[in-house]
Amino acid sequence: MTAPKIKPNPLPVSFDQFKKNPVAAVAFCMLVAVSYLYMDLRSSNQSQIDECKKEIVALRAEQKQAYKLLKTADSALSAAITELRIINSMKKL
Repeated sequence: MTAPKIKPNPLPVSFDQFKKNPVAAVAFCMLVAVSYLYMDLRSSNQSQIDECKKEIVALRAEQKQAYKLLKTADSALSAAITELRIINSMKKL
């Protein structure tokens, strides 16, 4: 007598188990599916978070440059206003 050949089952639940308790088998399959979708969503969220962090770093560098240019423009405007006040006060004399 030879032993029966056991074939690997691609599904996590065998057909015999499904026949005995179909509700539990479907519930187990749904648990596996939901777990897979959760892990997939989590990994895609992590890649989006990494991309956003890179973008934040780039935007902060641009912001620092804009602040420097703003200070330079403010200083130039302040100097021009001072010169205009001096010129206007000299005309009054």
